[in-house]
Amino acid sequence: GIVMYNFNLTLNLLEVVLVRKKVLVVSLIALFSVLSMMAFAQPIVQTAVSQTQIFFEPNAGETPFVNAINSAKHSVKIEVYVMTARDIFDAIQQAVARGVNVQVILTQHPYNMEAQAQYAYKKLSSIGANVRWAPSRFTYDHAKFMIIDDSFAIFGTSNLTWSGISQNVEANIETKDPQFVKSLEMVFKADWTNTKAGPVPREYLVLSPGSEKDLVWLINHAKKYLSIVEEEVPEASVFKALKNAALRGVKVRLIEPAANVKRASGLYPLAELAVAGVKVGLLKSPWVHAKMIISDNDYLFIGSENVSYTSMYENREVGAILSTPSLVSKATEHFNLLWANVSVLPAKLPTAVTAFLTNIVGEPYLYMGKLVKTIGTVEAVFGPTVFISSSYGNEIAGLELWLGHVMSSTPKLEVGQVVRVVGSVDTYKGQLEISAVIPPKVISKTLLPLPFEPKLKDLRYYDGLRVLVKGNIRIGGNGTYLEGKSSQVNLLTLGEISKIPNYTGVYVEGIVVNVNGNYGIAATNYYSQSSYISILRRSKIKAKPSIKDMRTGLKYYYNQTVTSTGVVSAVLSDDTAYIYSNGYGIRIYGQHGKIKAGDIVEIKGTLSSYDNSLEVDVSSVKIIGHTTLVSPVSIKTSELSKYPEALVKVIGKVSKAKKKAFFVNDGSGPAYVYVSSGKVPKDGQTVEIVGISVKYKGAYQIVPISIEVK
Repeated sequence: GIVMYNFNLTLNLLEVVLVRKKVLVVSLIALFSVLSMMAFAQPIVQTAVSQTQIFFEPNAGETPFVNAINSAKHSVKIEVYVMTARDIFDAIQQAVARGVNVQVILTQHPYNMEAQAQYAYKKLSSIGANVRWAPSRFTYDHAKFMIIDDSFAIFGTSNLTWSGISQNVEANIETKDPQFVKSLEMVFKADWTNTKAGPVPREYLVLSPGSEKDLVWLINHAKKYLSIVEEEVPEASVFKALKNAALRGVKVRLIEPAANVKRASGLYPLAELAVAGVKVGLLKSPWVHAKMIISDNDYLFIGSENVSYTSMYENREVGAILSTPSLVSKATEHFNLLWANVSVLPAKLPTAVTAFLTNIVGEPYLYMGKLVKTIGTVEAVFGPTVFISSSYGNEIAGLELWLGHVMSSTPKLEVGQVVRVVGSVDTYKGQLEISAVIPPKVISKTLLPLPFEPKLKDLRYYDGLRVLVKGNIRIGGNGTYLEGKSSQVNLLTLGEISKIPNYTGVYVEGIVVNVNGNYGIAATNYYSQSSYISILRRSKIKAKPSIKDMRTGLKYYYNQTVTSTGVVSAVLSDDTAYIYSNGYGIRIYGQHGKIKAGDIVEIKGTLSSYDNSLEVDVSSVKIIGHTTLVSPVSIKTSELSKYPEALVKVIGKVSKAKKKAFFVNDGSGPAYVYVSSGKVPKDGQTVEIVGISVKYKGAYQIVPISIEVK
């Protein structure tokens, strides 16, 4: 029989917390230290303007950062999420050459930017800097600060990328104030040595994990005005505090990137704030990456903390609350300049589409980014991450339910409860999810089906579902695994399993989770060793699907890791290209090296979509040959929808020409042409256009490769 170990993680909720796509161990000591930190007052700093200033991007450019590194005489300490700017690397190389000790902490797995992280690590190492990966106890080390000669520091919202130091809307603090510099030194030392920073830095800095209390206090303080610039949609208690502030009569203005309302996960909560009285301003350009809060004329927050659950509870983040009147005034002036260019979101809630969970999982491309209403049975609960499943007919499906936005008002969910869910369909690191926009409602309690018992190599067919698998535990420096006869799988929950000797035979019960195409198990139970139909039918799935297979078999390949081949038809940028095979085209997105038109490539990645246009988010691109250039298909201007992501050629007359766009019509109907760079032809001219037919926001358009005036 099966004898149960006393390792049921659901009975050890104080020790194991599933963070967003990752499980971390939290000791009781850490829990009590967090509770003790809550006793401290907010870290409000009255600093002298002779010692501390604020500056904004893209206005300041790279100068403050490069000048700071160039001024270093003996030490530079940098902790940053992403570093890719050539000017920063050059300045560091020069500093090392003159004998400066340069230490850099980098995030090893920044979201969708792991290639950039690896490049930065290798580059810094090659030029003589001392570089380390950030502690893995943080979901992300999202902090952005540098310390020069232990006497000067810059911290705030700018990553050390070209966009972060010269293109985005950013806000930063530069300071010689000893209390700031010393506190940042303590945080850097702690993260460099992978130890706790302790409570002392929190007397001067707003730090994550645990920053929510300071941000909520700042919002609750406001009596007349709140001005906020944010990259991400407010979640958890911050969302509730903003809503309450507007309801009690505070004039709340919130600036967000216009792109945040493209998906229901952003549109719904922002619309909910607008209904409550918050003025939500959407800025199209430049990209809003700043995180800044101005409370009345009293306080100013600038820091790396987004007002999201992950940022406030799980990341390493660094910010500060300033009370210096001239700095608050300067920030308010800058906010007003940004507000002059926003469009205000209407105060109207979007409506939800009702769908079975099996439909959403089976055809996610039909629901991606949309607001849906569905029901499911709770399979597992890991803090804000919940897994639900539901069956219909002879199919069963499961997916992740993300509660970060509604965590503060969601009832405690239990395994076996049937819940009604309203949320936005999305993916995160390849895992299909519904991001709840209102608290799930418990409508009944039912029995869960027995867990599936798949082979380790077949886990991808059970994505989001509860399984029971057999194998041997192997604990190594790079993770914990369950090994079978010919394959292994990563165990995302650690907890008490670390006490099991290596190579002990166990049964593991848990949820199958997709992390960038690698399927692991978020374990809930461990046992000693002693006929459902998956939503994805194995017989329909090819090991290496063609582009045609993927386009015509979306139900089977969407959100799956695929390997395919094609001929490069167009390269638009360092991370966007198109490939073509046997009459079908598709976009590839991600770092693709030095490919060029005519290359035959083998790609590996996740089949996904962006703005309703299919793409493969590539993890690798390999050139395996070269052939003649892809010939464009000559079509009518009204036929773009018949040739998605393919190279086409149209001839027609120009109309409605603007700065970066125009229409072309051969008499069959107009086609929209977007010109990102180069000259736009004049109205009335006849042109021949070769470009890619792309679906954008529900309508097709041409992204031109060449425009020739006839």
